[in-house]
Amino acid sequence: MRRYNLSMEHRIDPWILVAILSIIGMSLLTLHAAEEVVGGQLLLRQTVWGALGLTGFWILSRVHITVYERWAPVLYVAGLAILLSVLFFGEVRSGTRGWFAIGPLTIQPSEFARLTTLLVAAVWVARRENLYLTAREVVAILALVAAPVALVLFQPDLGVALTYLPVLAGALWLGGLRAKAWLAVAMLGIALVVGAWHTVLQPYQKDRVLTILDPERDPYGAGYQVRQSKIAVGSGGAWGQGLGQGSQSVLRFLPAQHTDFIFAAWAESTGFLGTAALLTAYALLLGRIGLVAAKTPGRHGLVLAVLVGLWLAFQVIVSVGMAVGWMPTTGITLPLFSYGGSSLLTTCLALGVVQSVWRHRLVNL
Repeated sequence: MRRYNLSMEHRIDPWILVAILSIIGMSLLTLHAAEEVVGGQLLLRQTVWGALGLTGFWILSRVHITVYERWAPVLYVAGLAILLSVLFFGEVRSGTRGWFAIGPLTIQPSEFARLTTLLVAAVWVARRENLYLTAREVVAILALVAAPVALVLFQPDLGVALTYLPVLAGALWLGGLRAKAWLAVAMLGIALVVGAWHTVLQPYQKDRVLTILDPERDPYGAGYQVRQSKIAVGSGGAWGQGLGQGSQSVLRFLPAQHTDFIFAAWAESTGFLGTAALLTAYALLLGRIGLVAAKTPGRHGLVLAVLVGLWLAFQVIVSVGMAVGWMPTTGITLPLFSYGGSSLLTTCLALGVVQSVWRHRLVNL
């Protein structure tokens, strides 16, 4: 017998909201300081995008997850269509044709297409009944993710393309990929990496990878960004140099201090204390997403929460690792923290979907 628990429909997980507001708040402090150095209306623009993101977060949290299940294929096709159109009509920035300009704002479709890919992958995995994936099913999920990734690589934008990988890995894991098959996937991944090294990666991208293996290989060339980032992180000390006071940031030694290396700018300004606060906020966010997955009785809701959590965890690990010299510079942003409206909005929308899973977990049981 099915019952409708109306009291649970209006409850959200407040800790997810606390984590989001904390991270965005620390981001705005950092952007306010960076604005004095790099120019532009960083604080105003990010505040506007943050307001839009929180509005979208609230709206999507109230949508029942069955709506996402029903509309996921349509949204996925729409995402592919927009990715294709940006290749012809998009705006070029730093050699990448990946944005649409709408008045003073720019939209990056690849960020939104990742969310639509995640939604359709979640539906596909949730509807499966077999314990293990067949070879045909593995090919199907690979094709599902490979289609948008290929269009993003044509822009080309390697950084964003890499953020689709945790969605694929999560879908294979939750779908039931056999242990032996993971070995085949790993071998395929190695083959693709080797192939990409010789055919896709540009010389400057290869230099970034080699610099991780040998930090002093090119300290004033390919290794300059990471070297300055590590200096900024280390110079923060225990308490930091103060917002807007960091020498690496103020003297413009630290590159991309509002985007790729914003973590380094925050660490320099606030030191160990501020860095610990930021990482604690991320730990709270990811921990609560894990709790949503654990407490959700439905298969679809569990898959949605896990895929969103894997995606965000991947970006946090890679972005922070890049800032401290553990990973090559790939242009992967720090979720909710790096400057960028499309990234901020998409992340908030994804977290709104997670809140929807939590809000409706005991409805219609």
